[in-house]
Amino acid sequence: TYQNRALSLEQANIKLAKRRLALSNFLWVNDVPVELQPTIRPQTALSEQEVDMLLEIESFQPELFALETHPKLRSMNFKIEGLRVDKRLKANKLLPRIDLQYNFLTETPEIARSFNTAEYKGGVIFRFPLFLRKERGDLKLAKLKLQDATYDFQSTELQLQNNLSALSQELASFDRQNTMVNDIVINYETLLAAEERKFSFGESSLFLVNSRENKLIESTLKQNELQNKFFTTKAKLFKELAINPSTLQ
Repeated sequence: TYQNRALSLEQANIKLAKRRLALSNFLWVNDVPVELQPTIRPQTALSEQEVDMLLEIESFQPELFALETHPKLRSMNFKIEGLRVDKRLKANKLLPRIDLQYNFLTETPEIARSFNTAEYKGGVIFRFPLFLRKERGDLKLAKLKLQDATYDFQSTELQLQNNLSALSQELASFDRQNTMVNDIVINYETLLAAEERKFSFGESSLFLVNSRENKLIESTLKQNELQNKFFTTKAKLFKELAINPSTLQ
């Protein structure tokens, strides 16, 4: 048992070292990269409310969230509006062009009242392409680009809605799982304490005490793993919502 725990400790230490170095990639002070020191430890007593407040997701409700305010959808909507303008521009190139010109003629332009209605020059220019192959092709291409962008917008909107719904259900499930695993840990702690008390009276064995303790360690590791997954899912929700927290600005 001791050797197995020593092996697990060594594996955990190397995993911690790799995670510490990975986190150091994002730590900069005055444009200088810094390395996370071994004395720095994660905050273990981090509550769900603190994480929600830091990420500003405490008020998120999937049924009340307005998808149209999502930055990604807004960006795609701006792109669609631009393609609509481009489509109208391409459509206008199919129309005939008429230019009207009118110029009055005078030998004394510096005199304001030298205008004579009998002396003028006017004209009409009418242009219309015979085949319009290029213009029709450009218009069709603009329509296809607009259609493709619209489909992409609808697909992204549906995917975003499904992702938010899935994350919400996953968080609700983790809430229930955390409650259950917390009860399991408390029960194993009670069993271990009772077994140690029986052992002190000579009514148990070291094998049973170690067995109870192993179960407690396994359940505690599962508790830590569930909590880690729970907070990771909250980070995924934060990323999916594309929130810019005021605490980080």
